[in-house]
Amino acid sequence: MRIHKRAALAAATALIGSLTLIGAGSVTATAEETAGAAGVALPSASFRDIVVDGVHDRVFVSDPSGGTIVVTDYEGAVVGQITAEEGAAGLVLSADAGKLYVALSTADAIAEIDTATLTETNRWPTGTGTSPQTLAMAGGKLWFGYTIASSGGIGVLDVASPSPTATPVPSGRYWYYAPTLASSPADPNALVAGEEGVSPAMLAVYDTSTGTLQKRAERGFSSAPSISYMNDFAVTADGQNIVVAANNPYDHQIVRVSDLSSNGSYSSWQFPNAVAVATDGTVATGADGDFVKTYRPGTTWPALHEYAVDDLQRDGLAWAPDENRLFAVTGFSYGSAPTLHVLPNAGKLDTTLSLQSPPTSRRGKPLTVTGWLTAAEPLPAGTTVEVTRTDADHPTGTPVGTFPISATTGDFTFTESPRMLGDITYTATYSGDGTHVPARAETTVTITK
Repeated sequence: MRIHKRAALAAATALIGSLTLIGAGSVTATAEETAGAAGVALPSASFRDIVVDGVHDRVFVSDPSGGTIVVTDYEGAVVGQITAEEGAAGLVLSADAGKLYVALSTADAIAEIDTATLTETNRWPTGTGTSPQTLAMAGGKLWFGYTIASSGGIGVLDVASPSPTATPVPSGRYWYYAPTLASSPADPNALVAGEEGVSPAMLAVYDTSTGTLQKRAERGFSSAPSISYMNDFAVTADGQNIVVAANNPYDHQIVRVSDLSSNGSYSSWQFPNAVAVATDGTVATGADGDFVKTYRPGTTWPALHEYAVDDLQRDGLAWAPDENRLFAVTGFSYGSAPTLHVLPNAGKLDTTLSLQSPPTSRRGKPLTVTGWLTAAEPLPAGTTVEVTRTDADHPTGTPVGTFPISATTGDFTFTESPRMLGDITYTATYSGDGTHVPARAETTVTITK
């Protein structure tokens, strides 16, 4: 086996930290989306991990060099910093999001943070020189990947016990570095461990139901698919597959949890380095020199959304539990501070809203306007569109009405008989729903005598 650190990433040619939505249909960007695309610079010296608390609407970003955890709201605004968290690396939330667990890589410990008060409530040592790096919940316990001397290992901490004690657990293989850990609530006893930055990449799947590591599957990816220098991986929401981001190949590979056999891929480009899975199964993939892309559950093409991004960080993607916000961390690799981007509708389907009217109409005569609202997947029954009119008498707009769209064609019509002369503008607005983004369209008619 050839062992290497992560290969140097390609130099960026675009503005560091830039993030632009590509192909968003006729959706009008909100102020929140615009702010998220621009990004918010974080008061951090480094970046290692990101998790999202859907109970308190908070985002936690670890800064190992600074020994802090930066806390932001859902718009990316910094609301606090948790300090004195030495070497803060891997993060994981408890099932109820009441506790945040932090791997303290330079303190040889795991910290427990109260997510309501943002204060440390417990700290448990993992052993001298263990340098815990990664965390995951499985089998009702907290598991951690650590490095001691010149090798890595996996340990366990029963945080629900009266006196939690961190214990190393034999994994049945030699790890060169602290293995990265991942799990899925769909298979709560399964723990996936992987070694990053080596060639070929290595994954192992364990059953943790007994509090030990019982191996289900293990594989070095020397062929079919050949994977090397792994940067990130995540278990799908159904617990059936693992999505892998690695420097090679230039696609996010999918392998089965059951036997680690190949099960397809997501198209990417240079140096895939991040992947995140939403609770509904929507997948987000990212690469250092390419795009952040999102995909509907169970599909690998076409992409739901694409965001042009430069300098995406390894492990730098995380979903909010509502599946509609994706957070991305860029910067730092080229001297910039880590930057947090908020993508509010990354898990929703695009909608297209259009209006059609005659260019002119006579004063007092019936004027009919037709509109269409369409999406890649059917819109719910009863979907409506709000229409307003702006004219010389109503410069800030006045309501025209609420109109249902046709369940079969997506069209709607309305008729007015304007009495004023000059230009009038009709604006149609669709407010969106749990799976479709909002949309807006305008049309202008000149009223003549």
